[in-house]
Amino acid sequence: MISVQHSIVSPAALLKVIQRQYPAIDATACELLELGCNDNYRITGKRRNYVFRLYRLDWWPAKDIDEELRMLEVMHRKHLNVCKPVRNKNKQRYIKVTAPEGLRFGALFNFIPGRHLGFKLGSSTKILLQLGIRVAEMHTIADNMKQPVQRWTMGFDNVVNSFLENAPLVLGHREKDLKYLHKLGKQLEEVLLRQPDGAFNFGLCHGDLHVHNVMLQPDGELALFDFDWSCYSWRAYDLATVWWALTRNKKSLAQWRAFLRGYSQQRALTREEKRYMPWFVVFREFELLNFQFSMRKHIGTSWLNDSYYDFHIKFFRDWEKAHLK
Repeated sequence: MISVQHSIVSPAALLKVIQRQYPAIDATACELLELGCNDNYRITGKRRNYVFRLYRLDWWPAKDIDEELRMLEVMHRKHLNVCKPVRNKNKQRYIKVTAPEGLRFGALFNFIPGRHLGFKLGSSTKILLQLGIRVAEMHTIADNMKQPVQRWTMGFDNVVNSFLENAPLVLGHREKDLKYLHKLGKQLEEVLLRQPDGAFNFGLCHGDLHVHNVMLQPDGELALFDFDWSCYSWRAYDLATVWWALTRNKKSLAQWRAFLRGYSQQRALTREEKRYMPWFVVFREFELLNFQFSMRKHIGTSWLNDSYYDFHIKFFRDWEKAHLK
């Protein structure tokens, strides 16, 4: 039999696993929601709906997944509106699923009703003010955890240097663009790594805080989800990811300022964070390029073409012209 790299588990087969592992929810149906970094299924329970995340093979070690879920449990107990994990019948935060490619891990979460904030955001600033408050609360809860979460660290080397080392594989025929990216990376390094101690707050971050990972619920409240990429990094990176995501919207500057007002109501920004925030948007863009390069083995290579890199290099150049001069 030919080996399998990644299988799509049948919803009908997964439903039996859910019924066996989580009998208390009385699951009656399972449907595939989306395929991405991980596979997500909607589970219909007797009283409410759930989402089951089935991690890719070798995506995270079991201990890292358990720490992510423990962090979410703490944040939920502290009344932050996040995707709450649901433990199985043995009180475990995650379960093991035997798939054709090997042993995979899975976790069940309460389903969050509403719509992704990234869709039809319009010109609203009120929502972004609330989001700033929620993100500040998240950072504060993380700082005050009695047992710190054990997660990976996102830094300059494993983001910017990692991408620049691999860039010739996809941009080797674009010498001018390669030189530009190396120059920009060097400037970014000077900003991030040459500041005095305490210039940038460092701690546990969401790690992927774009507006599509925020749910606007029917009652107008915001919920944060998809902490799969949570890590230790500069808190300004979490904030700048919001700004980066908002740049697709014509009203982005007003929304960004509203977000910062909300955040600053709860947590003060340092002088350096205010001054160099645009450079953290550059860091986010490098992080995206590095992450998507690493995804080639999972979702293919054809889309990492000249058009793809035209778009992202144009983003760098336009951002530099508008915010870094």
